[in-house]
Amino acid sequence: MKVWKCIIADDEPLARELISDYVAKVPFLDLKGAFTNAWEVRDYLRTNTVDLLFIDIEMPGLDGLTFIKSYPIQPKVIFITAHRKYAVEAFEVRALDYLLKPISFERFLKAVNELDTKSSEASIPSKHIFISIDRQQFKVALDSILYIESKGDYLKFIMQEGKPLITKMTLKSLDLPDNFTQIHRSFIVNEDKIEAFQKDKVKVGEDWLTISRSFRRNISFGG
Repeated sequence: MKVWKCIIADDEPLARELISDYVAKVPFLDLKGAFTNAWEVRDYLRTNTVDLLFIDIEMPGLDGLTFIKSYPIQPKVIFITAHRKYAVEAFEVRALDYLLKPISFERFLKAVNELDTKSSEASIPSKHIFISIDRQQFKVALDSILYIESKGDYLKFIMQEGKPLITKMTLKSLDLPDNFTQIHRSFIVNEDKIEAFQKDKVKVGEDWLTISRSFRRNISFGG
């Protein structure tokens, strides 16, 4: 059984104590720390790695959602909050679950049991992803994507057929297979769809995309 290292971030002492007690009851969870705000989590993650973060959303100084969106290296996330209004944003950053306070142990256990399920699924390459458009989750086949362009807080999926799909996500929030390669801070390309390339650019569909110097080490196509 895999043991998942986890930490907690919540400014409410009772909430930290409750989640700590729940974690202690689950044999495949190993609590490494409990923090009062996202800044403390940031400092901890600079020198430590964890598999799972339980984090409140409304915290002083730096809220949980902003922290997850801005931090480059992320564990799996389960949000714990008293507010329903952040649910859509939470799942846009690929949260494992969204727990509303007060949290029962039964509901907590249901959330963490997903860890084993998703870990097993991860060994089987996915053939699709879900993206959120107009508050609905749409299933998109990976082999239908030519490339993905970042535009601030939004992504544009350029498709093999049909119009581009636009969603509020960031490149770092994507979980894509190895044939998707980042060639620029604004572009991820599907290597299977590359038609031609040069040292500093690549053709995908009808478009030539720039390969930036800092991402050339990522390139595996062309030998």
